[in-house]
Amino acid sequence: MKMRVAYIKRPYKDKVYSYPFLVSSYRDKNGVARNKTIMKLSNLPEHAVCALDVALCSGEAVQMVPRQSIKFYDAIPFGDIWAVFRLAENLGIIETFNQFPEEHRIATIAMIIDRVINPNPYSKRALADSYKESAIARIMNNPSLPPLHEWYRSLETLYINQMGIQKRLYSESTDKVFLYDITSSYFEGKCCPLAAFGHNRDGKKGKMQIIIGLLTTSCGRPVAVRVLEGNTADQSTVMDQIKQLRDDFGVKEMIFVGDRGMITHKRIEDIINGDYKWLDYITALKRSEMMSCVEDENHPIQLGLFDTQNLTEVTDGGKRYVLCHNPLREDEDAFTRNRLLDKTEAKLQSITDNVCKGRLKDKDKVAHRLYRWLNRWGMERFFKVEYDHGYFNFQRNKDEIERYSRLDGCYVIVTSLSKDRMETAEVRARYKELKQVEKAFRSMKTADLFVRPIRHWNPDRVRGHVFMCMLAYLIVWEARRRLDDMLQRDPDTRQCDGKSLREIWKTLRRISIGYINIPGQQIEQISTINDHQSKILKKLGVSLDKKARKRLSL
Repeated sequence: MKMRVAYIKRPYKDKVYSYPFLVSSYRDKNGVARNKTIMKLSNLPEHAVCALDVALCSGEAVQMVPRQSIKFYDAIPFGDIWAVFRLAENLGIIETFNQFPEEHRIATIAMIIDRVINPNPYSKRALADSYKESAIARIMNNPSLPPLHEWYRSLETLYINQMGIQKRLYSESTDKVFLYDITSSYFEGKCCPLAAFGHNRDGKKGKMQIIIGLLTTSCGRPVAVRVLEGNTADQSTVMDQIKQLRDDFGVKEMIFVGDRGMITHKRIEDIINGDYKWLDYITALKRSEMMSCVEDENHPIQLGLFDTQNLTEVTDGGKRYVLCHNPLREDEDAFTRNRLLDKTEAKLQSITDNVCKGRLKDKDKVAHRLYRWLNRWGMERFFKVEYDHGYFNFQRNKDEIERYSRLDGCYVIVTSLSKDRMETAEVRARYKELKQVEKAFRSMKTADLFVRPIRHWNPDRVRGHVFMCMLAYLIVWEARRRLDDMLQRDPDTRQCDGKSLREIWKTLRRISIGYINIPGQQIEQISTINDHQSKILKKLGVSLDKKARKRLSL
């Protein structure tokens, strides 16, 4: 005979009430299950009825604990860290660190996860101080704290193993198209041998910098990254990256896509004259080169061929030139030209003023001052100038300005690919894929990872820091790919289900490991996962099922 608490419903005046009873179950002489009411429990407090029910169901004595003695300890944010760690495992990143010393392995993983989920990444010291009480220590099953100097040394270990890690993570591209671009990142301090003054893309005047070259597949998946001295020219890094792909990654056939400053005329000559039969390229002419072609009557690219609606293609010397038009750049080009015209006109007006006031008379000196500024910004063709001893006059060449305004928004793509290998429209589409690298730099520098400012001075640590940011971006890239439908914005409202990747990490961060201390025992469990969090985890391919909880000893 087994006793239990049963709730029996009784109607009274058009209402139904539920009363607790202590009942026992038994079988009669015919083997039919019966219930026998022992006593009514409605006079007992509700908590006493619940305690009696639990005791009868478990078969054990229930310890009655005063509410004041139950204490809740701060929960550890867990969901976002677990999701990023599992993504890194799925990508094979965690496995590549198995050869590291344990302290460096822990520090590297912690730094990568922090870069992905934290809008303001911690310093090495702050990470070291917070590690022991973090969810990362729980996931790694290693609460021991690596000494602070090992956190810095782990960057050197990461750089030493960079090439091997890149090879293991490389996923062979079926279309053989690779994108390459460079950017700069400024330095705090002047002690690093890599830091130098150069063309600054960060708008930080007076700051030394390094150059970062990033190689990706056609869909933007990062393949390799290089760190060079801050005064390195754009085009000087291209051939090294091409050779690295050939030698280190075993790429036997390649279509290399680079921006106007990457694959210059000199680099194209190197490819044509060198042993590069396995290599094809897609790039674009610089605007000055396009202007030179238009001015050359013998060149197939002529002003009248540009069409704002359709693509036009011409061939010359084994190269295909695709003449394109981007309406979004039309106003930008007009604004740039007018700004440079105004700057040039201001300089010419200063010469006029000096000549009129008698400060400048000699013809040769007037000519020296004139040609110092006339073509400073490539504006010589747009001005008519007359000068002599004590005389100077200029005016804008309106006909020429109007003629060249037809080139606003126009650009020329050049490729070595024959038409039977790639159609005209696809050539343009492939060149436009360079925006994937620009997106990667934007993510690494400002949106997600904050690679800058760089405060290391040891060259190997600087290179390790940048490579660590590239690995973090690989996780971000994969997360965006898996969450694509949640991050697609409505064209009218600009809203999306996930709001942003940063908001998604914040949503997962609310999943925590909670601790409840009851006298005699400590209960540890994961907080309730709501439908939105469950949807995100499912799309990321991350679970918190029984197997995962067992791994976490929950």
